[in-house]
Amino acid sequence: MRRTIVVFAVLVAAYGCRGADVKAIESKCDAPLRQRAEGMARAGDSSPLDVLGKADGPIDDARRRKLTEAGADLGQVTQELFTARIPAHKLGSVARLGFVKSLQLSQEREPLKP
Repeated sequence: MRRTIVVFAVLVAAYGCRGADVKAIESKCDAPLRQRAEGMARAGDSSPLDVLGKADGPIDDARRRKLTEAGADLGQVTQELFTARIPAHKLGSVARLGFVKSLQLSQEREPLKP
């Protein structure tokens, strides 16, 4: 509960997120994504986050449009999975979309060295 209050306070103060945005972020975003967004909010960083998302069904043209209007710059889309670059201050808008089931911070991997 205390963690939710802290995240809420930081996001509201830095980005003006509404209660519905914070609730959607808490329920649909994984912990690493929430922590990164919170850190960016504290630092005043508006860089986009690399995100892997899952929808409740295939991403069609209408859903692409809604994701884009919410602030997601879509990358790869395969059925219900998608990658996107989302500015931290738009994360709540994307998470609030009814068909979005989950959002997680994309993993950055280093290639294996021989």
